[in-house]
Amino acid sequence: MGGSQAVNRVQISISSNDDVSITRSSTRSTGCGSMMKFKRGPRCYALVGMLAFCMLVLYLGDFSYFFAILNKKVHVERHVLRWEDHQHKVDHRRPRIMIGTRGRMGNHMFQYATLNGLARRYNMTPIMLGTLDILEVFKLPTLQGDFSLLRDPITYTEQKASAYNPGVDKIDPTRDVYLNGYYQSWKYHDHMRAELLDKHFVLLDPIKEAADRYIASLLEKRNKQGATLIAIHVRRGDFVRQRVKGYTAAPIPYYYRAMDYFRKKYGNVMFIICTNDLVWAETNLEDEGGDVHYSHETDGALDLAIMMACNHMIITSGSYSWWAGYLVRGEVIYYMGYPQPNTKIGNLTNREDYYPPYWEGRW
Repeated sequence: MGGSQAVNRVQISISSNDDVSITRSSTRSTGCGSMMKFKRGPRCYALVGMLAFCMLVLYLGDFSYFFAILNKKVHVERHVLRWEDHQHKVDHRRPRIMIGTRGRMGNHMFQYATLNGLARRYNMTPIMLGTLDILEVFKLPTLQGDFSLLRDPITYTEQKASAYNPGVDKIDPTRDVYLNGYYQSWKYHDHMRAELLDKHFVLLDPIKEAADRYIASLLEKRNKQGATLIAIHVRRGDFVRQRVKGYTAAPIPYYYRAMDYFRKKYGNVMFIICTNDLVWAETNLEDEGGDVHYSHETDGALDLAIMMACNHMIITSGSYSWWAGYLVRGEVIYYMGYPQPNTKIGNLTNREDYYPPYWEGRW
């Protein structure tokens, strides 16, 4: 071996008069080292106590407000409606229904809507998981609990993620039900769309107020009061990188054709573009007429609220974009090129089941 390795040693000693010495030395050093010395007493105990208190505050405290500021997110309090707090209001003779959760916010919105749509159809009590991210966006009135609340349930598993599952037409209305899958079709819940919009997907106050302020400020700066608002959601990112799976990103002409349609129909318009690729949007969707605005928000909930506040919608691809369109009460134009046929995603999608018939598809 080329030489011995150094060994660091730390020695702590307490003398009879309560002096505490901490000495650090090395086997390679000859008499060299470092020593820290202090005396135990009230000051020492106060310092240790203050340190322990600070650690406890860090452990137990709610710093979501400060994290929200750092991440440019609107600070909200999660909407809580626990089963154990409200079960005395429930008719326990009714069957219960729950759904497993997959994906992210847009997927969770599909699953929530399907849960309530089928609960309404079969007169069941819907129960949602209390851990979902959409509880930090909406005042959802559905009770929250876990799967242990289901009593010997029957499981219904979908065959395709974005197609209607005919198996739900044969649900036994006398048994508890567990839904397994994405369940992404308007057919599961469109019969109660007005209720979903008016009583379920109601934004939490801080998010709603932030979106209202955002739009009011925008219209004032652009001198566009009274303009018809059209939201445009531009989804790129993974939809560009993973084309082999069937993801597609709408081409530039699709946006301009859809924008021209709204310009001709409503005249005084204001387009608000929300996207996960701001550089691409600002480069390719130019503000030639002074009626295009690019949202620089990084908070997906706030961007969704801004789009919901618009009159009409141009969507592209993905469940988040889909729900932005569904929650807008006006016209919706969607990109017909998603998903690519004969791909993994394409084979899991039935267009007639995925896109509502009152939306307009364009290329």
